[in-house]
Amino acid sequence: MPVSPTQIVLLLALGGALGFVWYYEGRGRWRSRFDDRFLYGIPWGTLVTIAVVVLFYLLAQGGARNWSEPLTLPFVTWSYFYPTGLLTSGIAHGSPQHLASNMGGTLAFAPIVEYAWSHYPPGDAESTGQERRSDSSGGLLARPWIRAVVVFPLLLFGIAFVTALFSFGPGLGFSGAVFALLGFAVVTYPLSTVIAVVVGAVFGTLYSALSEPVVREVVETGTPAPPAWAGIAFQAHLLGFLLGVALGIGLLWRRGWRPTTQRVFFATLLVGIAQSLWLLATPGGDDVFFLYRGAGVVFVLLLTILVTVAVTGSDRPLPSVLGRFDRAPTRRQLAAVWLGLVMLGGVFIAGRAVIAGQPLVVSVVSIALLTTLLALPAIPPLAPDRWVTSPISRRRTAVVGLVVLALLVALPSLPISLITLGDDPVPGSGGVEVGDYTVTYEENATSAQRPAIDLGGDDLLASQQTGVIVVSETRQLWTIGVREEVLEFEGNGTAVVGGIGWRETVHAERTGWDVVGNGTAYAVDLELNGETTRSFVSDPVQAEARIDGRTVALVPTDDEFLIRVSEDGSRIGDTPVPATGETTSVGELQFSTERSSDRLRVFAETADIRLLVAEREQYS
Repeated sequence: MPVSPTQIVLLLALGGALGFVWYYEGRGRWRSRFDDRFLYGIPWGTLVTIAVVVLFYLLAQGGARNWSEPLTLPFVTWSYFYPTGLLTSGIAHGSPQHLASNMGGTLAFAPIVEYAWSHYPPGDAESTGQERRSDSSGGLLARPWIRAVVVFPLLLFGIAFVTALFSFGPGLGFSGAVFALLGFAVVTYPLSTVIAVVVGAVFGTLYSALSEPVVREVVETGTPAPPAWAGIAFQAHLLGFLLGVALGIGLLWRRGWRPTTQRVFFATLLVGIAQSLWLLATPGGDDVFFLYRGAGVVFVLLLTILVTVAVTGSDRPLPSVLGRFDRAPTRRQLAAVWLGLVMLGGVFIAGRAVIAGQPLVVSVVSIALLTTLLALPAIPPLAPDRWVTSPISRRRTAVVGLVVLALLVALPSLPISLITLGDDPVPGSGGVEVGDYTVTYEENATSAQRPAIDLGGDDLLASQQTGVIVVSETRQLWTIGVREEVLEFEGNGTAVVGGIGWRETVHAERTGWDVVGNGTAYAVDLELNGETTRSFVSDPVQAEARIDGRTVALVPTDDEFLIRVSEDGSRIGDTPVPATGETTSVGELQFSTERSSDRLRVFAETADIRLLVAEREQYS
């Protein structure tokens, strides 16, 4: 891609601004600020992590040659029975914008986390940077270079793997690890994290300015697509954030740090809202999606209080709310009442599920899991005294609440990912084979995904889908490669398939005729390596008008479109749609194709009448 003058000027201006601050602030002061935590004042772990993710995009996903259309399908968490997806989905990305967004967040938050953790083991604070760099005591994992370029990146990739493992459905991207960085940073250095959120927004603007210095838009309608927020993996974001908070609290406890309550509270609230932790969306069926923004903001407020208490709360025992009254119940009695209510609630919900006809095993397992998690707070007060050596503090209670919340966020993903493909997963008969993939087009095809364990409701994951369908039994993959609405709007689309070291692109093209007074007769062709396969033809579509008692229909076939003339339900004859400017006939009806206003139209006529039958489908 050629570099424009605007991009050159922007890079020079950015370099000049940074050089100005470097020079006037004092060149040595920048390094001295970070040299006590970073080797030579540089966050090597952050840079290594970003380099690995970007290289994976460029090499494994083919972004070096196809920057805007990377290979994604083989790197998604389709199922627990597809280990490649589990290992790679946390570092693969779906587009340059997706990659830039996550790397911008990493560059903003990871240095804060790396600074808090430090390249130098605890206890080296009295040594100089040179002494610590040359010190080899403490074992291999205590060596600064190992901590910087090996341990820290591996920790981030481990978190990315965990968030991918517990993603709610197919997942892709490093955002789970980015939100873990956010959670860790906000409890260790709250004020710096708020600033980093602003820095992350700046990185996004700089990337947009460099990639598209000049944007030209016109007034036009776009391709039908779900709202942008419907595709955000908010569950993985929340899980990553909770993991980061937990690790940050562990570091604070281990090193005896405790930030102020005000900073933790306001920083968590601000970054939680700014980074859309409030986003809670669900599909409503028939291309309807719901965004529960109000409930999400309330959740962020409650989460902020919980995080603040877990980080800065008192170690004093929980107060007895009823202690001022005579004969107030003990904590053990309250715990017993809570446990009883949870069990009764579980039985009630299970009964309702059975009455509603839900699969029994699914209902029992899900409700048992939920009631167990809700019962966890009651376990310590009910435990024998020899098991609990000290009263439960406010701080520890909040930490237990965070753990329970993390489990509630993570565990529901298990049945979603524990799936396989059923027998004969490829719909229709017009598919093309590409390696271990089959690509086809079908209307109202039932998803072949099934629970790996028979839970008494195999149709739990079944859904009706229309579009270019990509199937791979090897990868437990069954997904829509090109949505029906995209083909209707644009007339064509591509499905990129492949694996490590190979890549193929299947082009889909739709051709159709809008029949007057009725629907559209269309066909979909798939092209691979210069060979075209007609994958799908729709049912014949009949025009509303009759001509001398005869009906006319457009009939797509495996190699052309036919005009079919019938009378009283009996076929009179078929003829191919004539080329532009030509005519053809069936009995006494004559058909012609004409171009008018850049659109092809088919007319039927007799000696007395001329009617419009169909118009060629137009695409954007």
